[in-house]
Amino acid sequence: MAAKAKNPVWAFLASVQLALLLIGLLASTSIIGTVVQQNKPPEHYAETWGKTGAAVIDAFNLDDMYNSVWFLALLGAFSLNLTVCSIDRLPGVIRVVRKDNLGTATEQLLKMKMQHKVQRGGSVETAAQHLLGYLSGKGWKAARRDKEDGTLFFAQKGGWTRYGVYVVHISILIILLGAVIGSPTVAKKIFKNPQFAFKGGVLLPELRSTERIFSYDDESEIPLGFTVRCNFFDIHFYDNGMPKDFVSGLTVLEQGKEVLTTNIEVNKPLTYKGITFYQSSYNDMHRPIIHLTNLTTGKKTVFPVNPEQWDATHSWQEEGGQGMLRIQEARSVPAENGTGTSTEMQMWLMDSQGPPSMFPMSYGRPVIVERPSTKYELKIGPHYATGLQVSKDPGVWWVYSGCALMLLGLYAAFFMSHRKIWAYVHEVNGGAVVVFIGNANKNSLGFEKTLAALAEGFSSKNDSSN
Repeated sequence: MAAKAKNPVWAFLASVQLALLLIGLLASTSIIGTVVQQNKPPEHYAETWGKTGAAVIDAFNLDDMYNSVWFLALLGAFSLNLTVCSIDRLPGVIRVVRKDNLGTATEQLLKMKMQHKVQRGGSVETAAQHLLGYLSGKGWKAARRDKEDGTLFFAQKGGWTRYGVYVVHISILIILLGAVIGSPTVAKKIFKNPQFAFKGGVLLPELRSTERIFSYDDESEIPLGFTVRCNFFDIHFYDNGMPKDFVSGLTVLEQGKEVLTTNIEVNKPLTYKGITFYQSSYNDMHRPIIHLTNLTTGKKTVFPVNPEQWDATHSWQEEGGQGMLRIQEARSVPAENGTGTSTEMQMWLMDSQGPPSMFPMSYGRPVIVERPSTKYELKIGPHYATGLQVSKDPGVWWVYSGCALMLLGLYAAFFMSHRKIWAYVHEVNGGAVVVFIGNANKNSLGFEKTLAALAEGFSSKNDSSN
């Protein structure tokens, strides 16, 4: 009977050609996403790409390409292709795994290349009984069927590995689902809930707090549901003036109570209630600020300096009581590099450990103050605002789960095989002969050695029993 013709639309959606086309489009457009910096202000694109280039970037939403409608549509088309392809081919794989291998004609089996013959004395039934026990002892659970000319055994391992490629397909769909769930575009246009998933940022000066950030998409305010405070910002530079590293001390507050305090830096973010804060940038506020670090406890405290009240007294809380700090005197001095001027100050510091300390301090240069049982490091420098990139991605665990599943599927698909063994017991010249026949869909050379060892072991067992 002639095979039923496939629906042409179904055949197109299941085709490898469509998969290759979509993969090529996704790969090539992703290159654009690496060339064009994402989520930058409009003036950045006008300055970098010119007026026409900026217009093209805006028209095709290339400044947030991975959340654009057309890129999500490509992902949707690829998901559809992958789903239809799997549905189309999976029944054939199921038939192979569930095939009645004992129904295979012995003439066909004896023509297979991978086989080893073992001469066995005695009756076919006796040899069959010994063979069944031997295979079971080697971990091969064999089924038996008596034939007109002998007895056929069949055992297999790793049949499930044929589904490895479909596990990979499912894992890709899970990863794509996670990407869609975590897309701000989907949250806004489909879920109608911008707070479900978002990407934005905020510039937060030292000692300032915020309860909201600003969306990269349209600069709209997004409430966090809690408060974040920047306790301090610390930056170090290379000798050439380029930033070496920078750290922000953040505190999360709920209803005015501190619930979490930590430091973040590049590649070391803070995550709270599914919202992640990344150290992204910084900005000079063009005002001075004093950084005080207790070198014994590691506690850091900062005091903004009001140029109009530079000699105000600043206080902080220590374990043994209250500490106080004040600029007693300030004057301009020539800068060390010979160009311009710097500021030199006379400082006054007192805590609960004896009389106050008085010492000089220059702008931008730290000093160490030794107290009876504590050391302090003081530095006065620019007042910074930390630039935080903030995102909420509820699909990230879908992506992680999909990646883990993909590794399992790839391992099964490429490093494991479906191995089959037939053992045909029949009579030749009055004695039993056992033919071991094998087949593997991958690593046939390795399985050939396994089959040879199995046949040799059965032959040795036969010799010892004789």
